[in-house]
Amino acid sequence: MNSRQWFSIQICIVLCGRLAHAATESVTPSPMDGVSSSSATSTPGGTTAVDSRSTTALTASQAPLVVSEEPPATTVQPLVASEGCLCDLTPDFCDIGCCCDTVDCGIANLSTVFTGCPQKAISGVCIEKWLMFRANVDSSLVTVTDSLFCVRPKDAPQSLPALPQYPTLGDSYHFSPPAPTGSSHSRDFYRVDDVIQTYFSSSSVRSLLHQPSPGAATALCINRNPAKFLRSVSLSCTRMLTPQSCTTDPNLKARSYFSNLNLIKIPIVEAAQVSDLLIPVTPLTDWPVPSEQNNSCVNVVKNVEFVIGYTGRGELTYATVNIVLADVDPNQLLLQTHSVQFQLATPSPTPKGPIPAVGLRVGSPVIGRFDGEVKPLTTLGLSQSGECSSDPSRRAVVLFKHNTVTGCTFSSPSSDCSELRSQIYGILQGLATPDVMAMNSGSQPDWTRAITQECPVSLQETCELGCVLPYSLSVRVLWARQGLLDLPQNYILGAKYLFQCQNFKCPQSSPIALTTEVTFVDTTVYPEPPRGLSQPNWKFPFGFFTRGTAELDGHIAVSGSDTGKVAWSLTLFTVMVRTGLEFISR
Repeated sequence: MNSRQWFSIQICIVLCGRLAHAATESVTPSPMDGVSSSSATSTPGGTTAVDSRSTTALTASQAPLVVSEEPPATTVQPLVASEGCLCDLTPDFCDIGCCCDTVDCGIANLSTVFTGCPQKAISGVCIEKWLMFRANVDSSLVTVTDSLFCVRPKDAPQSLPALPQYPTLGDSYHFSPPAPTGSSHSRDFYRVDDVIQTYFSSSSVRSLLHQPSPGAATALCINRNPAKFLRSVSLSCTRMLTPQSCTTDPNLKARSYFSNLNLIKIPIVEAAQVSDLLIPVTPLTDWPVPSEQNNSCVNVVKNVEFVIGYTGRGELTYATVNIVLADVDPNQLLLQTHSVQFQLATPSPTPKGPIPAVGLRVGSPVIGRFDGEVKPLTTLGLSQSGECSSDPSRRAVVLFKHNTVTGCTFSSPSSDCSELRSQIYGILQGLATPDVMAMNSGSQPDWTRAITQECPVSLQETCELGCVLPYSLSVRVLWARQGLLDLPQNYILGAKYLFQCQNFKCPQSSPIALTTEVTFVDTTVYPEPPRGLSQPNWKFPFGFFTRGTAELDGHIAVSGSDTGKVAWSLTLFTVMVRTGLEFISR
């Protein structure tokens, strides 16, 4: 080793020593095994706070380096609660839910811990705090909370104006409005929770529609609770009832709830005219006045129900009242129920044109015209005893496509053939058979005739020789489907009333069995389907890639020219195949 190399080694040793010495002088207490290296700050309680974001778990063999500040020489004064914190009941203890006990809880903003803490109103524009890194604005206009970054305009006041002081509640928690009954509404419609204005025509007094309700500390009725628009409620309360108040208390009389009472259609000011805006309250019936009978108070009001109609625009259209009376003992409390129901008034249907005629539906009544009167067709009705009856109310309506068979037994002591025939006709057909029948349904249907075939009458018939009387009626209704196959319409084409007759002697020794049969006959003629079973002479597209016009089913050619063309084609095809095979074999 020469002197130059030895000199270089000495210089390196000296430099390494100096660097090591400098490092040991500038080193600060370092964290050991997970203890945070951030600077410790003293909390209001006098302990050292460690940044929890960089703190990790410690094993059993690791011990953190405790960093503490040397206590000052002066005596530390005990901390007291801040002035005005009325919920700080326990000294040196964090009271749960006390938002102003910041000293004992050690947190500046307790609204992040406790719920219900009042929030300080912040004016200006706010965004989430984590979104803002730097703001090029005046720092006096910036307000930073735990989660928000807010900037106030330059011309905005530094502090918010004091909130208005609302009056405190009185000694009664009732729903009554203030004394003035006038309204300062500038709109011409009611809104939700608006009071309903009323007008008494006999005294020209304006007021509000009240709905009696129980008080705050009692179940007795208080008449100052106003009914509110679109609030359909039912309230129950009690009335004091005595023998003297049975006939003198107006709250027990039915007429006191609607007499001369009118609702005002829309809310108006005090000085406006109401003559054109009155909606009278209509009682559903007339109720008697209360009276005392047999030590009981009768006809006292128990339930009161107002039904008020309104439009979608917020206008009242009608009002009705229904009252339920009761008889009660005058020495007990009376439970009353007061209801107000709001109903959306449906507009009256506008007159429409005639209903277009459409096909009959299955099960719809068959309509006929009897001497100009339009009514359903009827048939013989059923009776429990099985005896025939000529009462029209017991007859059954004929329904479309419903085949029916009914019967009964007829007996009469009459000895007149004409009278017996008239009685049986009335039982079988009713008052008469229809002149015409409706082919379809609608306000102006089409009509078709009904044919009636009655029994022949002989002028020389007598009871001894026998009377020709009907004993059965067969009603055959012809109908058919018309229109498109996808949407067919059912139409009646006609009907026939056919009476079957027999010779009976009178007076009858045994009852006659009468029957009525209604049959619906389908006469629909369906068109030939466009596709059916294949026929031998149908053409198929066998020659799609060739001529195709002369090729018929079964490859059978009819004309001689077509036969020659087919033969030449087969000969040419055979020659080409044989030439190709000879070429391949070479």
